[in-house]
Amino acid sequence: ESDNAGEKIYSYKNVPAIDDAFLLPQPIKILPKVSFALTKFNLEGKQGSINNWGEFGSWYYNSILQPVSLSTPAIKAEVAALNLQGTTEEKVKKLYQYMQSKTRYIFVALGIGGWQPMLPDEVQKKGYGDCKGLTNYMKTLLDEAGISSYYSVINSGSSPVSFDKDFPKMGGNHVILMVPAEKGNIWLENTSQQIAFNHLSYGTTERNVLSIRKNGIELIDTPVYAADQSKEKQLLKIKLNEDNSISGEGNFAYTGIQYDNNLVLATMSPKERNEAIKNLLDVLHFEKIEMKNFLNDKDNAVAKFDLDFKANNYSKNAGSSIIFRAVPIYSNNVYKTDENRELPFELRQSFQDEYEINFALPKNYKIEELPENVTLNSEFGTYKLSFVKNGEELKVSRTIRINKGLYPKEKYNDYINFRKKTINIDNSKILISKI
Repeated sequence: ESDNAGEKIYSYKNVPAIDDAFLLPQPIKILPKVSFALTKFNLEGKQGSINNWGEFGSWYYNSILQPVSLSTPAIKAEVAALNLQGTTEEKVKKLYQYMQSKTRYIFVALGIGGWQPMLPDEVQKKGYGDCKGLTNYMKTLLDEAGISSYYSVINSGSSPVSFDKDFPKMGGNHVILMVPAEKGNIWLENTSQQIAFNHLSYGTTERNVLSIRKNGIELIDTPVYAADQSKEKQLLKIKLNEDNSISGEGNFAYTGIQYDNNLVLATMSPKERNEAIKNLLDVLHFEKIEMKNFLNDKDNAVAKFDLDFKANNYSKNAGSSIIFRAVPIYSNNVYKTDENRELPFELRQSFQDEYEINFALPKNYKIEELPENVTLNSEFGTYKLSFVKNGEELKVSRTIRINKGLYPKEKYNDYINFRKKTINIDNSKILISKI
């Protein structure tokens, strides 16, 4: 950095390229950054200044939002027709799910450089809008119900980027709505017809928003999902067959970030779902697979489905005995150590998987050998696998929990070895033999 007659000159030379690497941290966490901001600006004739967040917020409210914060008799009538009752949360949910049912997302780059939303009555009549228009329409519905809400600008993307509270500048690429309520803030993503009420996806969590107020801006953090809020629950009933195949039924449920990962299933046909799950669970050699009873629980942000399947070559014969692995469905990622790791690594999401697997043995077979129960503890997470015999049945319980975080390069191989151990234990062998 240097000053030259009122000019600031920044230079950053001979910067080595960063090679792509497994678990590479978000760029903002490992690369240098310089930010620039105008203190005065003119956006299509709307003059303003940004000496502080409050000043910018007042300009935003008066110049961008206030001119399009207009209700109509038709909007009043549709809110009245919903006959809202109950708590604030119950009223907001009913309005939100109503809005989802009658609108869809289309990008609209109009209005003061693409910053100003469509009028609410345009969205109501046309049934579409972009994030700005849909959020403004949702806000107007809430206004008519006497419920306060705040138009909130956010940096949406896979890397969480927050606004600097000490360096105000124009920014953001998305808009959501925040509603204060008795039990805390309600967050509304208004561009999706599928996403659950009061649920933000991984593209908008773990960062702050510019919550626009009449007299300024409030910087508010969006939610962070802990591991026990981002769960996969898997309940399998498996029948072991003498021909080395298995027949199975499964119940699956996903919350938090894992809900987001499975939300795409909501828009698929039954045939597409079967193909998607077959590809996802490719550790099994499916002869047939059918996903049934898919449910996107938009009240509780849970995706659920059942599976019926048959898979071949699951077990192997050893004389008159049969050997099979303890965990039928597991992550088969390849984890490789790197003695020359140059950068830290990042586990971007915390999550927890809980599996219960109930094996039914073939007739006239008994359990001959079981692995020991195992517990692994590390700073990266925990892993447990346990076995319970019950006559001709065997229950296997598996739990893995991963802790998100930025870790130094010196610990990279420790993490890789931890994950290798979990995969090896998933593949622990069970021996059954004829009675």
